[in-house]
Amino acid sequence: MQPDGQHRRGCLLLYKYVACKAMRRCTTRPEVKDWVQGIVTVYQPKAPVLEVGSYFVNGTIRDLFPEKGYIGIDLQRGPGVDVVTDICKSESHEEYATVVCCETLEHIIEPWTAIERMYAALKPGGVLILTTHFAFKMHSYPSDYWRFTPSGLRYLLDRVGFAEVRIAAEGDVPGVGPVGVFAVARKP
Repeated sequence: MQPDGQHRRGCLLLYKYVACKAMRRCTTRPEVKDWVQGIVTVYQPKAPVLEVGSYFVNGTIRDLFPEKGYIGIDLQRGPGVDVVTDICKSESHEEYATVVCCETLEHIIEPWTAIERMYAALKPGGVLILTTHFAFKMHSYPSDYWRFTPSGLRYLLDRVGFAEVRIAAEGDVPGVGPVGVFAVARKP
């Protein structure tokens, strides 16, 4: 069966977003960095900042935040990683004014647990900035487990008690949905 023109266009559009041959040499997708920059401008998040999934794979948003008080965590040592740890096993409690998790949630086996831990790590009034994927190719670092719809991500944030949840859909693969799903939320 030959794909129709709309399917072919959708595949080409999807390819446009993921066509980096060597992800370690890519930069953060401009759509992600631009959105995070806009959130930083509006919300003016404060330090200390916790970045979940900070290993420098395909760029960074670290330069958008104050360096003093910025802690990047990941499962493996490497560029951008200050502490090697698993967010799902984190015992942080109301230590951070800002938690950032960009293009990482899809790699976490239990994203609901990760969101619970991010919520616990935030001080009251703290801000969560999160970006993830919906219509995006499978990719490791170290594994790829999930895709999120805007409604699914909202549910995960609402269920732990986040307030002022704002969800944005980025890009569009015709007949499929958004490329990325972005969220900002505040801990009451």
